[in-house]
Amino acid sequence: MTSPPVALREFAEACDEVLRAWAGALVAHPGDAPSADAGSDVRAMSDDGLVRATEALARLGRRVEALQARCAAGVAERSSGVDPQASLARKHGHSSPERLIAQATGGRYADAARLVAVGQATSTRASFAGDPLAPRHPHVADALDRGAIGVSAAEVIRRFTDGLATRCERADLEASERWLVERAPQVGIDGLVRLIKQLEARLDPEGVKPREDELRARRGLSIWEDASGVINLKGAFDPVNGAPIKLAIETLVGVELRRARDAKRPFGSADDGEIDGVGTDGVGIGPGDTGPGGTGPGGTDPVMGEVRTIQQLNADALADIARLSLTSKQAPAALRAVTVVARVDAVDFTSGRGHATLDGIDQPISIASVHELATAAGIAPMLMGEGHHVLEFGRAARLFSAAQKIALVERDGGCAWPGCSRPPSHAEAHHIAWWKRDNGTTDLANGIMLCAFHHHRVHDDGWRIEIRDGRSWFIPPARLDPHQRPRPGNAGPRHPANRPPGRTGRTGRTGRISPMQSADAA
Repeated sequence: MTSPPVALREFAEACDEVLRAWAGALVAHPGDAPSADAGSDVRAMSDDGLVRATEALARLGRRVEALQARCAAGVAERSSGVDPQASLARKHGHSSPERLIAQATGGRYADAARLVAVGQATSTRASFAGDPLAPRHPHVADALDRGAIGVSAAEVIRRFTDGLATRCERADLEASERWLVERAPQVGIDGLVRLIKQLEARLDPEGVKPREDELRARRGLSIWEDASGVINLKGAFDPVNGAPIKLAIETLVGVELRRARDAKRPFGSADDGEIDGVGTDGVGIGPGDTGPGGTGPGGTDPVMGEVRTIQQLNADALADIARLSLTSKQAPAALRAVTVVARVDAVDFTSGRGHATLDGIDQPISIASVHELATAAGIAPMLMGEGHHVLEFGRAARLFSAAQKIALVERDGGCAWPGCSRPPSHAEAHHIAWWKRDNGTTDLANGIMLCAFHHHRVHDDGWRIEIRDGRSWFIPPARLDPHQRPRPGNAGPRHPANRPPGRTGRTGRTGRISPMQSADAA
């Protein structure tokens, strides 16, 4: 076999490495069938072997990219002559070397342009006298040739150093290039971009404020309702204005994700982790209470699991922030003076059939949604009679009082949904038995603290809520749990459910303080 050219020896070694890693990763095919295709091979690989094969392919891919960059630089050089007829790209029917390369690779023009840029920046050059010159970016060139970095990382470093070439000392730029090349394999492309932002501010401190002003000038937020009725938001924020928005949403979403991750204590049964009514952790449990056993994978309760995507969690967090701002005492006066109005016909509201509208929104909403919103912060259902006469403002007639909310918070803590971490400021008092449909009363026994998302989930999924022994219990619909076993809701920090065993109250004996007693004491 003919030896490969010197320039391709390392590439050939990388190919051999892939072959060895692939063959070594194979454990056995089903029925010891011979290797037929890549998919069946991958299924027959051990876990460690699959990782080794993936890493070997990545190293080979970087070798291929380095060679493509060199070829791209050559195509560009042979297409840049004064005589258009001598242009390599034009000879092959293309207007530019990037077009030729994109056609050859089957990729995008932007990818071809990146290959050309990196290739030209890392290839050796010739002086006017014909003497060889080092590449413009020697450290990037060396890392690319060794397969330590790929073309994407090389392009990020190249653009950064070229952009600062006229504003920094050459020695600083060279040291920065060397440092970024060393860090790139560990931090990846995203980490490299973050490092560059900090490095740019250090090398060019005078440019920080102009860049900040440029980003601020690009800020903007568009809000519109599309043809389907979805309210769309598209925004861009400078760092100063975007930081509190990003932090607030990420904090709320992070709490929800940690709650889902840490939901290790499942909904248990009497024969799973319970001895004579006492959990294996020594804490007493009641009917339907939580215990160490589980009904789902990993010992979690699948009925209570988080069902939202990250994008939906982000949207719910932003909606919570907006609802809170409409009623917060610290909000601007203009916000405290406005209310979202849901207009609904009184007959439709009572019968549950028909629709309602929200001021400023074209898309109609269901009567069920109006019932859910009846006591939500900053939203007022306006009941309309014949001739559009105002009959009643729902909020004024049905709101729980401040004292009642204090008592409900004492009992529920915040949102009462099992495991929800929304604090009292992000939850509202709602009627368990609906105000209109069930003639529900505005009493503590008929009140429950729920955040907006879990309020929707209770109504949409058909959950029932009961208050027993000063604690809420959530009963799922039969389609979610055929046995409809009650799940205990959250309890306030001073609720008996959260007291360690043997703890005594101020009277010197163990006892239960009712929510109203706790509110009075407060």
